Amino acid sequence: MTPVSGKTASRREFLRRIGLSAVAVSALSLLPEGAQADVPDVLQIENISQASTGKVRLQIRHANPSSNHYVDTVEIDLNGQATTPALQPQTTNPFTAEFELGDIQGNPNVKARARCNLHGWSGWSTQIQIPEFPTPAIAAVAALATSLFLIKNVRK
Repeated sequence: MTPVSGKTASRREFLRRIGLSAVAVSALSLLPEGAQADVPDVLQIENISQASTGKVRLQIRHANPSSNHYVDTVEIDLNGQATTPALQPQTTNPFTAEFELGDIQGNPNVKARARCNLHGWSGWSTQIQIPEFPTPAIAAVAALATSLFLIKNVRK
């Protein structure tokens, strides 16, 4: 017999308490530990278009890439039309990827997100607008037009 609070307990009471303790420990071991998921994050989306061909550069953060834990898909939303272009395997953190969007017409809005093969999708990146004609091309045409205007006015 085992003393409990100055009293002696019967073997039956002792086994009951041991059984309850075992059930409590088992129940506590089933509780999930804090989540350790590392969902990727699109840190930056940048317009690097040339002529009328749209192109974006993404910088994506995703810690501890390995052969069984990596960013496997990127989704790019171009004015509500989502595409999943081919992606080179992730080897660093953060990593940079560039994607061609094809011919651009107008000023479409673009955003992106990334998916970890274990933890799922990131949220959408900030949205950027891609002009049909890149800023350097517009500046060159404006400079040419201005110079022609000035030459014409000087000859008068």
